[in-house]
Amino acid sequence: MTPEHWRLRRANDRLIGFKCRSCGWVSFPERRKTCKRCRAAPAQFEEIQLSPYGKVLSYVIQQRLPEEFESPLAVAVIELEEGARLYGHLVETSAEELHVGLEVEADYRVMYRDEGLNVYSYKFAPRRNVAHDPAD
Repeated sequence: MTPEHWRLRRANDRLIGFKCRSCGWVSFPERRKTCKRCRAAPAQFEEIQLSPYGKVLSYVIQQRLPEEFESPLAVAVIELEEGARLYGHLVETSAEELHVGLEVEADYRVMYRDEGLNVYSYKFAPRRNVAHDPAD
């Protein structure tokens, strides 16, 4: 597996984020030397456990991919409850059901195989058991 995968594995596997102590911005999956929001450098980050729940901010459905990839493949920018943003595969939904604001939850799954080994990370499915306002 690649060195980058091993370096970020703990954060990826456990949804560990890093919160800037100056402004509260949350970085995922890696701790940065400079905060992207307040530009503190060197930034002081505290490790936080991220929620598996978030909302779709933007998405695209990739129709034409190399043979080894399943297509169509829906991918999205997702904002978790703590504000961390990440890029992820959307599963268990159709193109017609996808929309900006869709509530999703992370599900730990096999992403791909590398040198004969499974590499795991999170894919996102529509959130189950979402409480809705009766007025909706």
